[in-house]
Amino acid sequence: MKGVEWGVLYNRFKDTLYDTKAIEEETAKLIADDDVDKKSGIYPYILTRDERYLGIRAFSDNMRQKVYERQNGVCVICKKNFDILEMEADHITPWREGGKTIESNCQMLCKDDNRRKSGK
Repeated sequence: MKGVEWGVLYNRFKDTLYDTKAIEEETAKLIADDDVDKKSGIYPYILTRDERYLGIRAFSDNMRQKVYERQNGVCVICKKNFDILEMEADHITPWREGGKTIESNCQMLCKDDNRRKSGK
């Protein structure tokens, strides 16, 4: 697992007790998850719960275009019309809650609303 900062993770989490069986089960689940692009980020994710370590698969350009057209270019939060380049694809049901990176779980949000939503 090249690129994992094991020393930093050790120093931060060395005093925390973990259920090794639960970690083993979650690791197997994440390895099998097609949405996880960066398998080397699994252990840092398990420790920190920061999804950026996993490189969660993004929606394809084709999916983004279809959803944009279905929404007529309107952000589902602010209800304003935007060019597709001013919008971002967002998981309706978040990945961490079992939402998949599929068209039916995609919504287009303006960049401002997506940033606000992600910051919660």
